Amino acid sequence: MRRFMLFLIGFVLLAIVAVAVLLPMFLDEQKILQLASDTLKKETGATLTVGGDTSLSLFPTLGIALGDAAITMPDKTEPDLTVGTLQIGVQTRPLLSGEVVIDTFTVDGLTARVVQAPAEEKKSTEGLSDEQLDAFYDQRHKDKQAAGEAAGAEAALAIPLALNVRQLSVSNAEIQLVDSASQETTRIVLERLRASDLNLDGTPIPVELDLALPGEQPLTVQLQGQAGVAIAEQLVQLQGISVTVSGATAQPLTASLDGPLDLSRQSAQLQLQLASGEMRGTGTLRYASFESPQIDADLSLNQFDPALFALAGPEAAQDTGESAPTDGDAPLPLAALRDIDTAARLNIETARFGAHTITNVVAGLRAVDGVIDLHRLTGEVHGGGLLARATFNARHNVATLDTKGGVGKLDIARALEAAQSATQVTGTGSVKWELTSRGTTSNELIANLVGNIDLDTDQIVLHGTSVEHLLCQAVALTNQERLTATFAPETRLETLSADVRLDSGKARLQPLKAELRDIGLSGRGDLDLLSMDFSATFAARLSPGLEELDRACRVSKRLTAIDWPVNCRGNAAGAPKDWCKVDTEKIIRDLTVNEGRRKLEKEAGKFLNKLFKQPDSTDK
Repeated sequence: MRRFMLFLIGFVLLAIVAVAVLLPMFLDEQKILQLASDTLKKETGATLTVGGDTSLSLFPTLGIALGDAAITMPDKTEPDLTVGTLQIGVQTRPLLSGEVVIDTFTVDGLTARVVQAPAEEKKSTEGLSDEQLDAFYDQRHKDKQAAGEAAGAEAALAIPLALNVRQLSVSNAEIQLVDSASQETTRIVLERLRASDLNLDGTPIPVELDLALPGEQPLTVQLQGQAGVAIAEQLVQLQGISVTVSGATAQPLTASLDGPLDLSRQSAQLQLQLASGEMRGTGTLRYASFESPQIDADLSLNQFDPALFALAGPEAAQDTGESAPTDGDAPLPLAALRDIDTAARLNIETARFGAHTITNVVAGLRAVDGVIDLHRLTGEVHGGGLLARATFNARHNVATLDTKGGVGKLDIARALEAAQSATQVTGTGSVKWELTSRGTTSNELIANLVGNIDLDTDQIVLHGTSVEHLLCQAVALTNQERLTATFAPETRLETLSADVRLDSGKARLQPLKAELRDIGLSGRGDLDLLSMDFSATFAARLSPGLEELDRACRVSKRLTAIDWPVNCRGNAAGAPKDWCKVDTEKIIRDLTVNEGRRKLEKEAGKFLNKLFKQPDSTDK
């Protein structure tokens, strides 16, 4: 206890001596301001002016408060920095050893005006020939490699003083970024910044930040967590940084970040947790300015959200917004696609692409120099299993598409409902495709599709029309009778298969084969890929079992010997009941020809029998 009392008395005496020595200087406000102004002028050339009140404090910390202060850089007529109030407090004890330790740094009403130098003009790939594009990609790779080597060789960023602030507080601040050419101003409103125990030796610094970006689409950003700055190693270690961005998407996007940032290499290796509305995700993301891929993501998501396009870079995110052209004849955004340098491995529980939802998605892709390679995509779509790959090549002025895949056991009714098609079909189908195309617009890519689509189905029912009714009407006409039975407005197909050839903007059935209970169908037709208009002709073969549907629909031997033509025409979005008609005129002609041929063959048989003196059974 005695030693403690001696220590306490000694500390108090030491503090009194220190205050006695420093007090005359701190009581002279003008001397302090002049010293600060002279130091600032000497080190930076900037001018400090104070138009408001100035006050000094001794307890609990030595400090100074300034009102209405401004800093003007050399050769400027307007202040670059203005402050409503500024309060700086320093710790007393370190002053005794010649060290300045800032205890508190509080700023309110700060406005910083930053005139930005003209940005280095980014070379556009629009208008370049294919040969020039190849040269552009080669040079870009060389420039990126050189920039990376230069960044790695640069000396560590030097800071002329050891940053040591116990408590930093900034409120009501605004940063104005002024374009030197257009004088257009971008405002960043720093509503609140709180940080404690600031240092540059890597010790975690608790940080809280609220800022806003006003404009046509205002954004707000809230951040809190810890960041350790090791300036000697040029590293920033993020620990539990939580960022919430509102205004960029329909629902706020929240991200939790952990990992190192390399300031010299301009790279980051982050552990991510994402949330937006009902979307949740976890994974890793690596960003590296001077490497390829520039962005490398490995994510698991419960839902796919368009906000994730930002992972492909700002150009890609920008071109997926509402302003993106929706006209099928508008040029494809080839220049923007060439700026993407991304690799991604995605596991998604539910992903929605337009009207269609895919579950249990596993996808891997690589995009660089305009080539987007989706080397594997698996999932479940409308009850069917999906396996596909695709390569979209926008490297040159005419884009190409190459895709191959298939869907097994597809629920056709669910697929049509999702596409908002008026056609009502139930059953399952398996589809395989192998297609290529080329073009500069979406419509060109569709019209230039070339390849094959194979379709096999099971238990298909076409609702809204009855093929049996159509054909029985024709049969009853040939029997000179009327139908009395009621036919349900549906067609049940026991089997349906089609080989479809895409070429010249058409999907050509070659052939389509179908089996009903007592009817066999085979035919050919065309579907226009852009307008969805189609025409097809089918040949129907009938069996005697049709009589079970209606007595007037009995099929004699002479009726089973001919093909019953069914002509179909319409639009895939139209009503099925209006699509098809039976060509009864052709049926009657065929029956007449067949009847004449039968009689001719019978008479010829009689003549031959008589000629060779063979008894004719018909004469008996």
